[in-house]
Amino acid sequence: MMLYSLTLTFFVGFILSVCNCKEYNVLVETGTLRRSGTNANVFIVLIGSLGRSSEKILSNSGRNDFENGQLDTFRIYSNDVGDITKIQIRHDDRGWYSGWFLNKVTILDNDRRRSYVFPCFQWLASDEGDRQISRELSVYRSE
Repeated sequence: MMLYSLTLTFFVGFILSVCNCKEYNVLVETGTLRRSGTNANVFIVLIGSLGRSSEKILSNSGRNDFENGQLDTFRIYSNDVGDITKIQIRHDDRGWYSGWFLNKVTILDNDRRRSYVFPCFQWLASDEGDRQISRELSVYRSE
């Protein structure tokens, strides 16, 4: 197990240096309203002072992400986008009750020792609220 962990750590470090990528931690808080959770696929784009990331899927293999009242954490790899000012977050509207009530998203940039908070407190749903399944959120707080 130890050898596997060291090998994986080396491999991830090598890939990040070759592709000029960095790691971001994405914390997603789902609301507690009735049917707040979703089984749809959720995607995010980071937008910052140095550019934007490609669209990344947020998924933890083997876990049931985005359930009512849940805080989910994801690790994504992207080009360095600089200080993050906005995110685009959406889902693909697939599955039963695909609507999703998103409380907020927090992005952790460990290299810069910064966190960025993006409140939403809205439905991303084709049958709730304003019927939008995509949002562009501006940073509320950066620490």
